Amino acid sequence: MTRLLTPVVLALALSAAAFSPSAAQSVVRPGAMMGMMGGGCPMIGMMGQGIMGAGMMGPGTWGPWGPGMTGRQPRMDAIVGGRLAYLEGELDITDAQTEAWKAYAEAVGARVDLMQGMWQSMIGAMRQGTAIERMDARIASMESMLEAMKALKPATEKLYAVLTDEQKKVADQLIGMDCGAM
Repeated sequence: MTRLLTPVVLALALSAAAFSPSAAQSVVRPGAMMGMMGGGCPMIGMMGQGIMGAGMMGPGTWGPWGPGMTGRQPRMDAIVGGRLAYLEGELDITDAQTEAWKAYAEAVGARVDLMQGMWQSMIGAMRQGTAIERMDARIASMESMLEAMKALKPATEKLYAVLTDEQKKVADQLIGMDCGAM
């Protein structure tokens, strides 16, 4: 009996050691699907089980770059549009603030287009690239995100400047709290 249990216990111990990092990463954080409006990265939350956690792409052997990923990308515009509408409503944008709001929303839209293009270019490297190619793709992704956030900052500052103190409290809760910094 001991001979039978020893390999089983050893296999369980090795499995636990091997899967513990991925299990820790697969836990969905509260608000992970909130994405650009305070609580997570939309791309991370959407991609699926794997190094980026569980999401609407679902688990699979491809991890976050699983089959079907490209089919979901067009939905980002709709998701971001909905989040912008939510933010506009929560901020209770006035007529006097409309110009700054429109500039902000346009800057967010341009950023989404840039990020979608970046993710599209990463798919091949993540599916078939070498370790170095995947690392290069991730570096390029991070550089693109930094450039996009820098481009979004002036419009965010202009919007923030025209908000009332009460609106700023709401903005402080909803803008700039995640990787997307929307």
